[in-house]
Amino acid sequence: MARLKKNGWALLLFVVGVVATIWVTDVYGWLVGQFERSSPFKIDFQATRRCSGGELIDLRRHFADQSLKLEWGADRLIICDPDALQTNVADAPRDIANAFPGCLNYRTGVLQMLRSSDTVCALPSGDSYICDGEAAAIYPGSSALGAETNAIAPCTDQLLTQFGFDTTR
Repeated sequence: MARLKKNGWALLLFVVGVVATIWVTDVYGWLVGQFERSSPFKIDFQATRRCSGGELIDLRRHFADQSLKLEWGADRLIICDPDALQTNVADAPRDIANAFPGCLNYRTGVLQMLRSSDTVCALPSGDSYICDGEAAAIYPGSSALGAETNAIAPCTDQLLTQFGFDTTR
């Protein structure tokens, strides 16, 4: 009986040791995941070459949240800015909206284009919009969000030339 009791305690200690090892490993992994920042990356908006680095629909593939919605034309927005933006995968949507508050509004899970903002204009084809990054550094107020049905003003020839777009209409 004493031997059975001794083996029972040994078995119990073994099981507790295995469970504790698994639990500590899981807790450690969870803690590291909570505090570890994702690796940084730089977004070059290439403001003089048709802003090919600033297409929001292409930038979204770098975001941690792939379910992020691009609304009110944000899926067709091209950001043109001479300065690059240093961010990381987790914070990219918020950082982009904070860098260009005149063009974008960020709420958890959603990036909305400000349709009534003076810093957003439509390309001559009408299939894409440009965000003038330098002008968009200042938030124009909540009225700039507009409505989803608001028409976007066409881009001026001067702005199109500045960013390397064709000015023929």
